[in-house]
Amino acid sequence: MTQKVHFSEEGKQVEIPIKKANYKSYIILGSVVVVLIISLFIWAPWSSGLYNKYAISKQMSVTERGESAGVLTKAAELYNSGDYTAARKIMQTEYMSNPQDPLLSYYFSITLIKNSQEHEARTVLKKLYEGESAFKYDAAYYVALSYIKQDNKKEALIWLSKIPQGTPNYEKAKELSGKL
Repeated sequence: MTQKVHFSEEGKQVEIPIKKANYKSYIILGSVVVVLIISLFIWAPWSSGLYNKYAISKQMSVTERGESAGVLTKAAELYNSGDYTAARKIMQTEYMSNPQDPLLSYYFSITLIKNSQEHEARTVLKKLYEGESAFKYDAAYYVALSYIKQDNKKEALIWLSKIPQGTPNYEKAKELSGKL
């Protein structure tokens, strides 16, 4: 082993032995760091989850006329501010009196999902999907998201596969399927 030569304050030559690097410690430390990095990427605490990442609910706007217009405007305000519980209460009353309204059905079902009532939401969304509404494939997409929220990947994949190419949510559905 070679030694370094230094001079003391008195000017005398002093030999200081060079320590051997402890490679075993570096290997263990490196392994721990690699395991931690891999764990972080698997766990991904910064990710808000697939449901939140792929949710598409837009701002609700109401163009209704008549008696329910004021009530639905209030529901839309609550929905748009993120108060899904209060919005659901208002929309539920309206939905019970008019279950054929596709716009109301769509946003009502989203409030149900946001309030962890996925099964009830799927009942409403499946009726939309089976009909001839402009929300047909949005409904299929949200049925899939409701299953994702409940960690049921198998059912989610089935519903994502019902979204045809050329529809607005096709690319998101395809990407989401790849992540499941």
